[in-house]
Amino acid sequence: MNRYETDGPDTIRIQSPLGERQIVTELAEDFSLPDYQPEIKRLLRIRATVSPADRYIGAGSAECSGTVDYCILYSGNDGGLYCANQSGEYRFAVPVELPADFEIGDGILCDVESVPEMVSGRVAAPRRLSVKCRLRSAVRMYGTRLLGGSFGEGEDIQRLRGQGSCARVFLGTGEPLALGDEILCDAGEGSVRVICAEGQVFVTEATAGSGSVGCRGELCLKLLCCRDDAAELQPPYPVLRRIPFSQQVPADGVEVNCECCAKGTCTDIRITVEEGRILCEASVILQVRAQRNEEFAYTRDIYSTSQSCEVAYAAVPLSRALRCFNGNVSLNSAVPLEEAGIRPGLTVADIGGMAMPTGLEADRGKFILTGKCRFTVILSDGSELSAQELELPFRYETDGSREQPAFSDITVELLSCKARIDGERIGVDAELAVCAALRGQDEVRTVSEVAFGGEWKPAGAVYTVCYPMREDTLWSVARRYHCPVSDLVARNSLASAPAADAPDSLSGVRFLLV
Repeated sequence: MNRYETDGPDTIRIQSPLGERQIVTELAEDFSLPDYQPEIKRLLRIRATVSPADRYIGAGSAECSGTVDYCILYSGNDGGLYCANQSGEYRFAVPVELPADFEIGDGILCDVESVPEMVSGRVAAPRRLSVKCRLRSAVRMYGTRLLGGSFGEGEDIQRLRGQGSCARVFLGTGEPLALGDEILCDAGEGSVRVICAEGQVFVTEATAGSGSVGCRGELCLKLLCCRDDAAELQPPYPVLRRIPFSQQVPADGVEVNCECCAKGTCTDIRITVEEGRILCEASVILQVRAQRNEEFAYTRDIYSTSQSCEVAYAAVPLSRALRCFNGNVSLNSAVPLEEAGIRPGLTVADIGGMAMPTGLEADRGKFILTGKCRFTVILSDGSELSAQELELPFRYETDGSREQPAFSDITVELLSCKARIDGERIGVDAELAVCAALRGQDEVRTVSEVAFGGEWKPAGAVYTVCYPMREDTLWSVARRYHCPVSDLVARNSLASAPAADAPDSLSGVRFLLV
């Protein structure tokens, strides 16, 4: 069988996944604190923030790189709480392998989601420490798949056309968005010191436009503060702010009929303490995903009325857009101190953590997302600080369908959290932000190759009587006898059918004149 040219009148182009790869990158950094920074007595918590990856698709590979910002919370020799902010870099390459039925060109998309799976540190000297971070990156590639080819021209060619639907995904990253706020300090004894500052982005609305996605939301800013020169040692306290923002994020190909979602990363926070006020500056980078289902027509079957032919078929997998959404969910839980590994008599100085989705299922018209939050609780006994890990589950429900998603791009961010010890239990209240793009999976059977042979010679009779079998359709009979479908319909005065290969296209027919 001869393979015809890939590009031809029967060729269509659809976006199709090239597969997903899980890349684990082990990062190791050595940091030295400046002389003005207090010495490290004990590491309490290290939080890693991963910037969106810069992507370069070259010859046979996709190069991904970015920065990791570490917020290192520790206790000093004086018993105080301090923070060191340091940065590192990550880089990895993913091979781009295009199958034969994919088009080589500029239509390749690379979607990267990097999460710090594990962060640990070790004190090497009073002002030196080593940090290790395991970065897990999900990389999903999309390319342009060619269906069909050049299967011949002429009035003798009979085609059975099909209609399909396929998801098309669009990506976009905004320019860094500068935000600021001014916080007035409460009157009190001692000057205010900001121990550390953390920012999480909550996108409340993502609306598709023409070539862009409009995003609205809030930067959830948390400052952990203390008063250093008070007469008595005072515990640290949080100051929370929510700074609103809006931005149009460019995304090529997006139209108003797309569903979309967005997430953000706070990449840089600068804090200045002046007389009676705290000045905050931060940068936010927004990333958007959008998708829509696109209809396409393809060749399901083909034959010639004048030549014999052999046809090969291919089962082509398709992704189908189900839903995009942004949402939030609250977590409220209480755990016995013994179960949490916390001894009685301690107080909570701070709490932080990260959220990880673990499962997604469709149930009675709902999408149900489950996961877990891993918290680090900073505890104080009045003179020393310590840290304890705590893991709690969460569950989020939203309107969906009965179809189980086959592909999902989901991120869950811990926007805010607080903890309290009440008697023999520790209670945790947290707010989570969810960003998700969900797709299902389908399949179409299409013609992949056609080889035409010698001339078809019909029987010598004027008419042939055909008694169709139960599984026969109008198309199968016409194909068997190399007869145009229109001639078969006219010759037998058949009622119109939804499609020539519909199961009821020969309903009630006992015989046919061919």
